Amino acid sequence: MVIGIDTSRANHFPRGGVEWYAYYLIREFYKLDHLNEYILYTPDKLNKDLQPPSSNFKEKILNWPLKRFWTLGRMSWEMIFSRPDVLFIPSHTFPLVGAKRNVITWHDVGYERYPENYTRWELASLRQGLKIALKIAETIISVSEFTKSEMVRIYDIDPKRIKVIHLGCDHDKWFPVAQQTVKGFLQRRNINLPYFVFLGRLSLKKNVAGLIRIYNRFRERLHQPHNLILVGSETPFHQEINEEIRNSPFRNEIKKLGWLPINDLPVLLSGATALIYPSIYEGFGLPPLEAMSCGCPVIASDSSSLPEIVSDAGLYAQTHDIEGFADQMIKLIENENLRDDLITKGLERSKLFNWQTCAKETLKVLKGD
Repeated sequence: MVIGIDTSRANHFPRGGVEWYAYYLIREFYKLDHLNEYILYTPDKLNKDLQPPSSNFKEKILNWPLKRFWTLGRMSWEMIFSRPDVLFIPSHTFPLVGAKRNVITWHDVGYERYPENYTRWELASLRQGLKIALKIAETIISVSEFTKSEMVRIYDIDPKRIKVIHLGCDHDKWFPVAQQTVKGFLQRRNINLPYFVFLGRLSLKKNVAGLIRIYNRFRERLHQPHNLILVGSETPFHQEINEEIRNSPFRNEIKKLGWLPINDLPVLLSGATALIYPSIYEGFGLPPLEAMSCGCPVIASDSSSLPEIVSDAGLYAQTHDIEGFADQMIKLIENENLRDDLITKGLERSKLFNWQTCAKETLKVLKGD
């Protein structure tokens, strides 16, 4: 069997959630399947960390002169003249022409619930992508039961077409870091203890502007310094977030670090009081999972997929409940036993998610087992 995979997202830097998903799946496929032939479609030469280690995986560079439309243009052309038995698209964009069998992963439908948080280009791309996927894909992989239920509800898809496969966690990277290492990192970054941390894109969808308002209320009640560290790349809507920070009476305690190398993130999480994650909408929610794996307690929204992933290993508040989030932050600071309990539960919960299981389940779908 010849299996073609769109590796453009896995090969993209900096990697976000979707990119890491594609990257880890391909890396696990290298270990799991030595029988089938794989074609790794890419617009550019694969990075060193994605180079195929065995002969049944072959890189195929599909040159394209434009900055956009590589999948819709060049991949479609490839499918017309050289179709594999199966085509797997790990993200939201299908070519106009598919293979003999087609599988796509759909990560969330937040753009339908909260279109105001997306640019016109993003909305058009996602909606057109799903329209093509519904026409071509034999199976749609959903990353959570929540996302599956949303797709069935919004698009009236036959539930039998959707296979739920949870994302994983690389426990060799995401683990509790020794406090001595944490202290050295914080000194180099000029970060003062104690602090809460947010990890993810600085977007309206993640409710980062709301997080600043939550933090303001928390600090009004605490009456002592307790910093907030924001980690993630900015988005087209970052002006509103920056304005909230400028207007905060505690702006000197709010620090934006931007994008950080992945090896720095477990260190930062290991030193945090907790991850604060008031996201409006998630298809899965990798940052809370990665935080739990690092022994960092999680305070999250009680919406979308987050309770499915975090379960009883975290604290919750309604997404826009500023007082509710502040309550949970105060509770965690004042109750050390509660915090220790959440750390223990989070470490155990995170062990249920790994990329090998994710890849094995995905391979079953690709092979038609």
